[in-house]
Amino acid sequence: MSDFRQELLEAMQEIRTIDCHSHTCLKSQYYKAGQRNLFNLMSYYEREINSVTGKSSDEIYAEAKSDAERWEILKPIIDCTRNESYWRHNIVMYREVFGLKDEDLNDDNWENLNEAIKLKSTEPDWYHNITKNVCNIATQIRNIPWFQDWEPEYFTAVLRMEGALELHRKNMRESLEKYLDRSFDSLSSLKEGLADLVERYQKRGSVGIKLAHAYGRTLASDDVPDDIASNIFAKALGGGSLSSQEIKQFQDNIIFFLARLAGEMNQVFQIHTGVQGNWGVIPNSNPLHLIPLIHANKNTRFDLFHAGYPYSREMGMLGKHAPNVWLNMCWMYVITMEGSRQSLSEWIDLVPGHRILGFGSDVGWPEFIYAHLVMARSCIADILAQKVERDFLSKEVALDLVKKMLRDNAIKLYGLPEDI
Repeated sequence: MSDFRQELLEAMQEIRTIDCHSHTCLKSQYYKAGQRNLFNLMSYYEREINSVTGKSSDEIYAEAKSDAERWEILKPIIDCTRNESYWRHNIVMYREVFGLKDEDLNDDNWENLNEAIKLKSTEPDWYHNITKNVCNIATQIRNIPWFQDWEPEYFTAVLRMEGALELHRKNMRESLEKYLDRSFDSLSSLKEGLADLVERYQKRGSVGIKLAHAYGRTLASDDVPDDIASNIFAKALGGGSLSSQEIKQFQDNIIFFLARLAGEMNQVFQIHTGVQGNWGVIPNSNPLHLIPLIHANKNTRFDLFHAGYPYSREMGMLGKHAPNVWLNMCWMYVITMEGSRQSLSEWIDLVPGHRILGFGSDVGWPEFIYAHLVMARSCIADILAQKVERDFLSKEVALDLVKKMLRDNAIKLYGLPEDI
């Protein structure tokens, strides 16, 4: 099957991929951010630096006076973590984008790599060339924070809405009032404002809304009646202090409202599930917590992130039994390539192929998009070649799946132009 694996890889290289989840910096920001180098061009490996040292990159390099000193600081951290996918993501980027010839970084090659990063990342057409030509990305479905803009040449917007869950707080409420040029005196007026906010972005091309509240609370939510939420919001408006239970009830009511609103406005509802950062409360992000919300909003299309890892099997069953759920592999290949293979292998057996989204970069710098894409293609090719060999999947179906997972499914889910 090695020949067919290669055929799959070649087919994927020709696909103008839809990046189904992006935080990539805007082109206008890229060249204002200062010169990239080996020590600041980082992605998720930042979390491993923090895990090993308890500090950020800025903190560990604070006293360093040269790149050589920075390398001596970074080297023992790499020695502790070079087995992890987060580091391998960097290595793939160094090899594929900046021409590293060796298998890993060492005393003999780091300096040349550092200079290559400095040189290439300052080229005026570098950003465009990486995203459009090297990655062959048609568009990136990018999280857009409240009140911010995006660059349609590179991105398709999804409005990030965690702020809606914090509107019991005066400063958050006032920021929305200022943006919409209105005041909120009741829960109903607040919801009208949220609907208007989503509509404004939709008219400009936004295709969905996104919540990542699992970073700060459980995904479990109840359909709290409006009268209860109204009384809680009135208490907040009056300056009263809310209990943790009242805050959750208010937030739950808003979550159900946003889910209904997404269905009514034909917007995709993206939700962070699964993997957390350092010190994250992992069970909070179990996608099975979403069953009441999903079942109550059958006309809303839910785009569930990060394979729900480590709850990928549960998420596969959720995708099988809930026709309004799409399963998104964003971030996953960087987290764990083997976990990605296992998740995809089971999902392909379980879930209709038109509801699997095969790639989302979930990175901040464009160079890391390509590294992630290389890792994704490798895992996808592994699994599909293996299924053709031993699990009675036809080559025709396998080739069709790569096009679906990397392009066609996203076009249909997000309502993108066919010729994008």
